[in-house]
Amino acid sequence: MIVADLTIWSAALQGRARGFDALLGDLLARGGVTSPGVVFAQLLLEAESPDLAPRLRAWAAQVPAVVETRGSWVAAGDLAAHLADDGDMVHIADAAVLALCLREGWSLWTLNPRLDAAARSLGVQRYSPQGV
Repeated sequence: MIVADLTIWSAALQGRARGFDALLGDLLARGGVTSPGVVFAQLLLEAESPDLAPRLRAWAAQVPAVVETRGSWVAAGDLAAHLADDGDMVHIADAAVLALCLREGWSLWTLNPRLDAAARSLGVQRYSPQGV
């Protein structure tokens, strides 16, 4: 399973890269990409236009559900604090993504260099599609 962070969904909304929409669409259709709910909540908060909300809600409903318990949120907070102690500041949504990847052994898909560096330091597998 691939866990997409805020930057991936945001790039899809903006149509930033050629082939990106097709790749994401294929992964969505196959149930191969997901995100914790906080990612979609953050995207809805930051949406530059209310016209984007229906697309975001559709994606949130379409991705496979992930287990989000009180314990998973505590793990995300602990992980964010651990990274901060090492000088790597990450948003709580990013910490939730990293914690999910670590817990499930899933791959991270991000365009955020800081998050990618934190993932690398933690040994998180990363998804880097060719040609996108």
